[in-house]
Amino acid sequence: MAHRSSVEANGINSGLSLITHFMDRALDETQIEADDQLHEFDSTTEKLRFLCRVRLRQTRPVIRRWPEAAAILSQPQNVSIAMRQLADLSSQLYYLAGDRSSRIDWYAKRSALAATYLASELYMCEDHSPNFQATWSFLDSRIENMKTAENSTVKLVNFTNQFSRNFFNILASWGYIHR
Repeated sequence: MAHRSSVEANGINSGLSLITHFMDRALDETQIEADDQLHEFDSTTEKLRFLCRVRLRQTRPVIRRWPEAAAILSQPQNVSIAMRQLADLSSQLYYLAGDRSSRIDWYAKRSALAATYLASELYMCEDHSPNFQATWSFLDSRIENMKTAENSTVKLVNFTNQFSRNFFNILASWGYIHR
C-alpha cells in the first residue's frame, strides 16, 4: 500500500490548515523582515506599500499554486476563516506602519488595505513579468487609489463637521435652538 501524505489522508481540512499556517507564518516573517527597515519610510502610505510588498514576496514560492488555496478559502464553510486572516493581515500591517487610530475610519482604512492586498495577491497569481514587476506597479496604483480615497474621506468628514456647526449656529441665531 502506498504511503499517503497527511493532507491526502485528511482531505481538504488539512489543506485549509496548511493554508492558514502558511498565512500566519508569512505574516510573522513579514514582521521580522520589516522591523529593521520601517524606519526608512516617512509616511504611513510608504510603510504600507513596503509592508504589502514584503508580505506578497512571502507568497512567491507558492504563487503558482495559490489559486488552489484561494479556491479552498472561498468555499462557503471557509469564508469566515479567510475573512479573519485578511482582517488580521490588514490590522497588523497598519499597526506595523504606526497607525494607532481608533476613530471611525479605522474600519474603512483596514477594509481598503485588505481589498488592495487581496487584489494585488490575485494579480500576482497571473503575473509572468520579470520579478513580478507588473504586480508591484499594480500594487503601487492601488495604494495611490487608497491614499486618494482616504484623503477624500477626511475632506468629507471635515466638511460635514464644519457644515453641522454652521447649520447649528444658523438655527441658533434664528432662535430655533437655544444654547
